Amino acid sequence: MQLICGVHGVGKTVFAKKLCQKLLLEYYSASELIKKMAKREISDYKNVQHISDNQKLLLEALSEMKDAQYILDGHLCLMNKQNKIERISYDIFQAMKIESIYIIVDAPEKIQHRLRNRDNEIWNLGFIASFQQEEFAYAEYLAEKMNIPLKIIYDNKEVTKCAFLEKENIILPIKPVFAEKILSGEKKYEYRKRLCKKEINKIYIYATAPVKMIIGEVWVVDKLSMDKEKLWQETQKYAGITKEFYDQYFEYQDCACAYRIGEVRRYRFPVALDSIGIEYVPQSFIYVGEIGDVTTLVPRDSSK
Repeated sequence: MQLICGVHGVGKTVFAKKLCQKLLLEYYSASELIKKMAKREISDYKNVQHISDNQKLLLEALSEMKDAQYILDGHLCLMNKQNKIERISYDIFQAMKIESIYIIVDAPEKIQHRLRNRDNEIWNLGFIASFQQEEFAYAEYLAEKMNIPLKIIYDNKEVTKCAFLEKENIILPIKPVFAEKILSGEKKYEYRKRLCKKEINKIYIYATAPVKMIIGEVWVVDKLSMDKEKLWQETQKYAGITKEFYDQYFEYQDCACAYRIGEVRRYRFPVALDSIGIEYVPQSFIYVGEIGDVTTLVPRDSSK
């Protein structure tokens, strides 16, 4: 059995059916098999109420398979009723006769757009990224544990790695007045004389004195670097600052830079630097991993 996995809306079903045609194998959907066994309607992408029970039904359905070789379209992780990402038990996959795993990945922005068009639902962009990271990490774990091949599929092609799965985050010090404008959606560009060199997913907003706390996070849509007059013309609508302030900041610069901000989240509880092991205030920025828990955040879409 070939297992095709990936988050909701990533395009795994389309890929799985194409692979079936190529390999002349039968196609099965894990969610459809569970529905047939349960004789009731369940959701395969919203909050799953009985993850463990459903997977036992899946194993029962697979045990009745007459096909020796087939392709199964399913998930490695699901969202439970507490809105948290939960890995399906390793024992379930161990009981399956999996020969190889295909993990389908895509840029979170594309997945969000696909889910909006398909289901008329707007998924939190940061949650999509976290979900995909967890699905990918578990795929790596399962493949290593069971000593089977793992194939990463991006844009219908097998790849060795994907940049958006390897992006990091930064903590960026910002004056409180501008931090608030970012979190309110008024300011969608954070101007800098230089940008970080690595590709990043998120900026954690460290509001400087007198706040001195990380008060939220923003998704980085793009990094811009160009002639300062051209950058102002392209970004002034959501600059969040005056042209006079902009000119003063870039007075001795020919080139200006900015992070273009997408989705915004304000933390219910601000985070102190020392609580995450950072004993100093960054002067420009510092690279970090994930520091927030999606269950402690208040979503706010700054694209509106």
